[in-house]
Amino acid sequence: MPDPFPSLPAFDPASLVGATLDGRYLIEEHLATGGMGAVFRARHVYMRKDVALKVLRPDLSASAELVERFRREAEIAASLEHDHIVRVTDFGRSPEGWLFLAMELLFGESLFDRLRREGFLPPDEAVSVLWQICDGLEAAHARGVVHRDLKPENVFLARTPGGREVAKILDFGIAKMADPSEVGATQVGMVVGTPEYLSPEQATGSAVDGRADLYTVGLIAWRALTGRHPFKADDPRSLLMMQATRPVPPLTEPRPDLADHPTLVAAVARACEKDPALRYQTARAMKEDLGLSLGPAFALPPGATPAPLVSYTSLAAEASREPSGTIQLGSVPSSPPLPGGRHATVDVRLVTPPPRRWARRQTLLVAAALGGAAALLGATLMTRSAPQPPAPVTAADPAEPPRPAPPPEPDDLSLARDHLSAGRARPARALLEALLVKQPDDPEQLRLLGHAYHDEGEALKAIEAWAQAQAHGPLDGAALEHLASDLARDRAVADRATPLLVKAGAAAGPALAGQLASTSTQVKLRALAVAREIGPTVKLDVLGGYLGLLADPDCDVRKAAARGLADLRDRRALPRLREKAAARNDRRGLFGVLIESKPVCGAPEAAEAARRLEAH
Repeated sequence: MPDPFPSLPAFDPASLVGATLDGRYLIEEHLATGGMGAVFRARHVYMRKDVALKVLRPDLSASAELVERFRREAEIAASLEHDHIVRVTDFGRSPEGWLFLAMELLFGESLFDRLRREGFLPPDEAVSVLWQICDGLEAAHARGVVHRDLKPENVFLARTPGGREVAKILDFGIAKMADPSEVGATQVGMVVGTPEYLSPEQATGSAVDGRADLYTVGLIAWRALTGRHPFKADDPRSLLMMQATRPVPPLTEPRPDLADHPTLVAAVARACEKDPALRYQTARAMKEDLGLSLGPAFALPPGATPAPLVSYTSLAAEASREPSGTIQLGSVPSSPPLPGGRHATVDVRLVTPPPRRWARRQTLLVAAALGGAAALLGATLMTRSAPQPPAPVTAADPAEPPRPAPPPEPDDLSLARDHLSAGRARPARALLEALLVKQPDDPEQLRLLGHAYHDEGEALKAIEAWAQAQAHGPLDGAALEHLASDLARDRAVADRATPLLVKAGAAAGPALAGQLASTSTQVKLRALAVAREIGPTVKLDVLGGYLGLLADPDCDVRKAAARGLADLRDRRALPRLREKAAARNDRRGLFGVLIESKPVCGAPEAAEAARRLEAH
């Protein structure tokens, strides 16, 4: 049978590198290849901005259905401006026939790759990712968009320039609008999506809404927390039957230790209910319960907006309809204020409904802590006992031996140190941020907060904390080691770390020595520049480091090394600089006749450096 599309070029992603698509996107690097096409790193030639370019395979561009899916992904994703959804900026077809999608360029890895490498995630890491997925879904569902193909492969854990990690939802290619009257919506009876993460209603071809996505989030949570999928089947049909009919086992079956997180286990179980009416009804409700599942250890991801304060008046009415059985979680200020402008401190308690009674959301009960608040809230709330006045002080009975004083409880600063030494950065950060509200210039607290930020991947915030600490005293060796390691990060982080290392002076020497042993020439150049700024007190062989880089195969590195030697002003570099300045590339023809001779790359910079040293 003859090829129906003989003019379509074969799909060779490598052949597109170096090409300019649609006269705007210069393709610089092939990143990945998938079933529908390939993803490239490209640069917008007019805006000089890097993007990720998703290019559809040419043999698929002949399918009107797939082209429409590709266009739909662009339209839907472009309409969802949210921190936890990948941003799509352009869609088009080049004159050569290539269909493409331009989106923000992300650096990091997918949740699938993370789980394949690490097996499973500890509860605090898993909850942070799941919370961000729900945050993105909340925005999508508010626009009437149901993703329908969520899976670990479509959740990307991106590293920002500041060093923090952000979860991004990808691939809205088979998303649908929740409005059933929408023209072109997928017909009821069709099964679309990935079988491992389909909701029961998708598996049976029934109508879907946002609750289908929440079932999938429950399965992703199950996979992330246990290291495996809850169902195992030999073929897709059997898997679809399991998704439609078989209950998802509790998390504690493969991971009994998760019984220490009962609210998290309950939240995942509720998300995985087969009946949509028994699941979470909104992504916001699931997001809130995920946050509560870690109690005080949960911290909102950077940039997230906290939920409004609870209203004790509305909760009082709802509390009267809920069963008893509460878990103490902490205290928050009430809203609105009590008469006279006062705010009561209220105990936040999580009420867990009896098994299978998930049609209503978990309810927060509040109990007033200030005198007089109970009368305002009514008999539906339990009044917190008022503190009793201290007993009168009397003289000690001489016949009774003095009682030993109880050991002092550890203060918050000691607790923060303990958390950091045990690798628990999040609770340490919460304690230190609270302490610094009272003592914003305490150098020890600032140093420890910098360590907490750095352990959580927020390099710029860590550097800012250390900069404030350094204004009051020297940094410790661990902070200097972190700052030196930040020289290997992107330029914004490295440039911010440099002045702190220079200010540290000779104390930064050991940390810089470790970076000079790096295999990356870029890191070596940055470490040498810092050592050069500090001066001879740092006791590092800066001259030898630059001279070694003069022979680097990368021309830009040779140029930078020559400039560094000129700034170093050490005349011992003159012989090597003169040698490099005289190096030439000769092109000879027949019988060895010289046709062309020109300086090698980096020779002019070496000559300029030699001239500056000779004049010094």
